Order: sequence, then structure tokens, then C-alpha cells
Amino acid sequence: MSDPQGKKSRSRRWLLVPTIAGGVALVVYLALLLVTTWVAQDRLTHSTAARHALDAQLHANALSYFYAERLGDLANLRRDQAVQSFFVNRDLGMSMKYGLQASLVSIREVLIERVGEKRVDSGPFFDRIALFDADGTILVDTASEPPAAGRWTPLEPGFPTHVRLVVDAPRYPDAILVEAPIVMAGRGRGTLVAWVNERTTLAALVGLDPGGSGFARYRLLRSAAELAGIESAVGAPVEVSGTPFFLVDRERTSLDERLLTSRWFLFALILLAVALLVGGWMLLGAQRQNLVLQTRMDVARVQRRKLSEHNERLREEIKTRKEYERRLIYQANYDALTGLPNRTLAMDRLEQSLMIAAREGHRVLTFYLDLDQFKRINDSLGHAAGDEVLIQTAERVSALVSAGDTLARLAADEFLVIYPDLRDPVDAAERAQALLGLFAAPFSIEGREIFLTATLGIAVSPCDGKTAEDLLKNADLAMKEAKDNGRARYSFYVPGLDVQIRERLSMANLLRHAAERGELALLYQPLIDLRSGRVVAAEALLRWTSEELGVVAPDLLVPVAEDAGLIEHIGGWVLERACTAAAQWQSIAPCRVAVNVSSLQLQAPESFSEQVDMALKHSGLNAGLLELEITEGVLLRDRPTIGALLAELDRRGIRLSLDDFGTGYSALSYLRRFPFHVLKIDRTFIAGIPDNQEDTELTRAIIAMAQALGLSVLAEGVERPEQRDFLVEQGCDLAQGYLFSRPIDADALAAMLGRNGAVAQS
Repeated sequence: MSDPQGKKSRSRRWLLVPTIAGGVALVVYLALLLVTTWVAQDRLTHSTAARHALDAQLHANALSYFYAERLGDLANLRRDQAVQSFFVNRDLGMSMKYGLQASLVSIREVLIERVGEKRVDSGPFFDRIALFDADGTILVDTASEPPAAGRWTPLEPGFPTHVRLVVDAPRYPDAILVEAPIVMAGRGRGTLVAWVNERTTLAALVGLDPGGSGFARYRLLRSAAELAGIESAVGAPVEVSGTPFFLVDRERTSLDERLLTSRWFLFALILLAVALLVGGWMLLGAQRQNLVLQTRMDVARVQRRKLSEHNERLREEIKTRKEYERRLIYQANYDALTGLPNRTLAMDRLEQSLMIAAREGHRVLTFYLDLDQFKRINDSLGHAAGDEVLIQTAERVSALVSAGDTLARLAADEFLVIYPDLRDPVDAAERAQALLGLFAAPFSIEGREIFLTATLGIAVSPCDGKTAEDLLKNADLAMKEAKDNGRARYSFYVPGLDVQIRERLSMANLLRHAAERGELALLYQPLIDLRSGRVVAAEALLRWTSEELGVVAPDLLVPVAEDAGLIEHIGGWVLERACTAAAQWQSIAPCRVAVNVSSLQLQAPESFSEQVDMALKHSGLNAGLLELEITEGVLLRDRPTIGALLAELDRRGIRLSLDDFGTGYSALSYLRRFPFHVLKIDRTFIAGIPDNQEDTELTRAIIAMAQALGLSVLAEGVERPEQRDFLVEQGCDLAQGYLFSRPIDADALAAMLGRNGAVAQS
């Protein structure tokens, strides 16, 4: 018989075993499923962190490259020709009005152009670029309203030379700056500072919209210490190479990354364990592949963008370099003030003109033009006025220069005019006269009229030179010859001028050591009182007897000394010797000594006054026994310092005489304004007495005028008795000349004074 209970028991055991086995399997399955889920989640988390770290590193590299480019931008900008020229021109003394101000405008245009060309979409890389001087003041600023007190002080000791990023500037603590010091000749001249637009820059490099919500994902830190204040940062901050910055990713874990651990998904995993297990593994594998593929695509996109930007920069740099080359060529060949060709370009054109003239058989005409007394404009009105004179001169002369001719500026106030096709030599004089006529009208400078003249030297090829250097040199010699003959005129080059110049240079070199070798001497010509016939004074006359040249003409000695810059030294020597001799005469008889004074000596009033003091002190001569002879040409300069010097000499008791009165510039204003005691009538008037009616009347008028003004009258060059008689008749006080005595040495004059001061009048 069968046992139903046993069957049921066995059936339950059979059912229990599968149930237990199924439960165990289910538990194992769920355990495996949970373990697998957590492993997948962990791998996904690490993969996501790796992707974020890679993204942050890529962006950090892009930022590093960007700031390196900005440093390069500022490094190139400080080498810009406009910036360099400004500091060079300022060192050379260029005025702000006509040179430096234009340079600053050009620099600002360059800076504004640089701000405008460095952009992404509508945002600039640079908010502002400023040029600061070495003392920190602003020279140029692209900001429409720069701060009034804005200054810049280098942060490193001394003056830095390298370009760098600055994030800790005292006056701009929240700004990212690029500092580019400008160093020339080992000395800091200024600093270029650029303000970097951090938001636009970061948005452009990470590929996010600055106005979108995703822009807040990344943040640029000044230091790693700031990371403590950042919430939900993903990974460690990434250092931006070459900068003081750290880049941090603040993106939170997305829903996709937390999907595997969500509660409803765990229930779904229990229901769809096998399918989700397989799908999870497949998803994990796909995710890894997608991450790798996405990373490669991001790298490729960044590289393509960098390559495109690099190509664009190359095109801009090529364009900029061509513009720089054009500017350099212009600056190398043209004058910055007048815009005329400079010496280099002028010499090149002159060489070309000479080659064409030699081939076609015509002549080349050159004018060497120099402004007369131009230095007075700079000294009295300033260099800005001098620059304006040069500009107006260039404009005037350009009116007489045609398209085929050349007008160039060679030096400060020297110009060269080249006429490459001279057919008739007569045209040279006509053109020269027309050119000098341009200076008849006054120059209008700062609301006042100024009259200037010019002097021309003319040289014509091939007779005056077959090369550009020879033609220019001979035109220069002709100009100097014209100046020596009175200025405001023109002179043609004649053979032998260069020999005369060399002779004068040689004479100047010998004159430098003439006093040391004992070649200089003083002679004295007595000044006779026409009423008593006695010697009351003596004029000191300088003589030079050179071992190599022999006796040098007195009329040549003083001009050579003035040209060589020796007149101050020689003038002091003459004062010392003359005062010493006069002091020795006083033990015999009272006698003044008269010393001629060069115009160049009076141009240095303090030095001349010291020479007079030393001569009187060393000799012991009373100041009232010293007489200084001043020529009328000195008073033409109308300088307050000269008037003050003459007044001071008069207060000290020194007598002043107006020499060579009546020879060209005589004016009663001199006698009223300056404290003269003696009026000397030039020998050219005395020579015509009594035969020449005009000379006789002029002499009579000069004597009467001097007497009316209370001045003593001295006639020089008296050689005949009838001249003496006329002067006595007219009441002339003093006379000198060969009729009374030739120039004699100090001992002979002392002997004459010992004979009661009387002279034999033959």
C-alpha cells in the first residue's frame, strides 16, 4: 500500500530544496548584483573623475598657452617702433609740441589697435592697455576715462626687465595684469601694462557662454589656498603653467552618474537582474569607449582651433611686420620734423643725378642753405619755436622745388637743394637769388614776427666735384665763405677754398699753444690828449709771431681765435698782461690801458666778469684805469645779460668805450641805454678828412653829438697833421695813430711816459 503522507513529505522536501536553492541562488544573485552594481558605479565614478581631470588639464593648458601669448603680445608691443622712437626722441631733446606729442598719439593708436584685434566673439582679451613713464605716471592710456591718480610702480627691487603676469598689484588687487618693462641702454624708461578680461578669456577657452548657467562650472584661483572656500569642487586644482593661477572644476555629480544607485533602479534591477546585468556591463564598456572618443574629439577640436588662431596671428604678424618695414624705411630716409629727405636719401639721389648727368652731358646744381643766427631762436624762444622755423623754411623752399628736384634737410638748420638738370649756368644765380628772396617775409612764430636770413653755398658738377661727397663738401665750403663775407648772400665754390679752410685749421692748432711757447705779445699804441699833447692812455694790441707761420696779420688773429673757441682764454691772458703793465706805469705817470673785448667774451658774462676781477686783483690796478672797448655788433644781440654786465662794470668804475662807431649799425639808442664814457670814431672816416666832404661832415656831426651827450671822443687812425688840426678845431678830446706813435712795447711806453708823456708829432 502506498503512503500518501510520505509522498507529500517527499514532495514538500522536493519543493523545499528548489525553494531553498532558489532563495540561496536569489540571495547570491542579489549579492552578486549589488556587488556588480557598486563595482560598476565605482568604475563610472573614477572614469568621470578622470574625464573631469582631463578636461581641467586641457583647459589649464589652453590658459597657459593664452597667457604666454599675452606675454608675447606685450613683449612685441614694447619693441614697437613708435614706443622705442618716443623714448629715443625724448632723450635727444625733441619738443612735446612738434615731436613727442605726435609720438604719443601714434602709440595710443597702436595700443587701441592691439586691444581691438585681440578679441573673441564680442569680448576683448584686453580691457585696457596703458604706457607708464619711469616715474609711474601715465603717458598713454586706451581707457576713455583713465583714473586721475593712476600710477605704476614695479613690484620687484630695481627696474625689472622681463614680461610677467601680475595679480597682486597694490593699486589693482582684483585685476589680472601683464607688465612689460621698457629698458633701453641698460636703463628703465617706462612700463607697458595690460588689463586682461578674465571672464571673456575663461569663457573662450572652456567653450562656454559667459551669460549661461554652465559658465559657473570653472573658476580661476590666485592660489591653492582659495580651494577651501570652493564648494563641491571636483578633484584637485590644476596649476596653469607659467602663471600664478590654479583652475578648479566645481561641477556636481550628474543624474546619469548616480543612476545606478537610485532606489527605484535597485527595484528594477531585482526584476530585470539578468537583462540589467548584461546591459550594465555593455553600458560600462560603451561609456569607457565614449569617454575616450569624446576626449580625442575635444583634443582635436582644441588643436584645430589653436591652429586656426595661430594661422590668423601669423597673417596679422606678417601684415604688421610689413608695416613696420615700411615705417623703418621711411624713418631711415626722411626727416621726422619736416618730412623732407634726410642726408642718406639726399646723397643717394645726388649720386643718381650725377650718373645721369655724366651720361647725358648736363650739369647738376647743388645749393647748401644755412639759416643765419638760428641758434638765437632756440636760445631765446625755445626749441619749439626753432622747430616751427624749420618747418616753415621747408614749406617756403618747397615752393621753388619742382617734382624732379630734391629738397633735403641735412642737419639742424642746414638744407640741401639739388637741381639735377642745369642747362644754363646763368640759371644758378637766378635760382639762388629767388631762394634768398623767400626770406624777405617774416616768420610768424607764436604770435610774433621774426626776421631771418639765409646763406647759400653753390657747387656745380662736374667742375666743382664729380662725386656726391665732393660736390656737397664744396657747396658747404662756399656757404661758409659766404658767411665769412657777411651772411644773407650766396657764393659759388672756387678752387682753393678747401686749402684756405685747412690753413685756418692749422693756424688754430698752432694758436692753441702760442701763449705757452711765448709767441704772443702785447704792443701799446698811445692815446693822446689833443689839448695838452700828452699820453693819457694806451690801447693794448695783440700780436702773434709764429715759429712756423711768421708774423700773423692782426685782422686774422682774432677771427681764428673765435672760430677755434680760444678767444676766452686769450682774452683773459691779454687782460692780465695789460693790467700788469698799466700798474707798473702808474709809478711814472697816470695812464689808462684800453683793452678790446670780443663779442664772444660778453656772451659768457659771469666768466668775463671773473677774468676782469682776477686781472685787477693780481695786478693791483685801480678799476678806474681800465678801459674796455666794446664793438657795436655786440649790442645788436640786445640781450639783457649784456646790458646788465655793462652796468655792473660801470658801477665798479671801469670805463667803457664804444669802438668803431659809425660802421654799419650806429644807433643813438646804444648811447642812451648803455653807460659808455668814450666814443671812438672809426679810422675809415678819419682817413677822408679833410678831402672827403661826406667823411668830414659825418665826423663833425659825431663829435657834436658826443659832446651833447657828455661823452669823450677818440679819433683813431690819425696819420696827417691836417687831420689833427681839424679834430682840435672841432673839440675832439683824444686821438691815436701813426702821426703820434706806432704800437710799441710796454717798456717803450714807460719811457715815453717818463718824458712827461709828450710825443713828437711829425
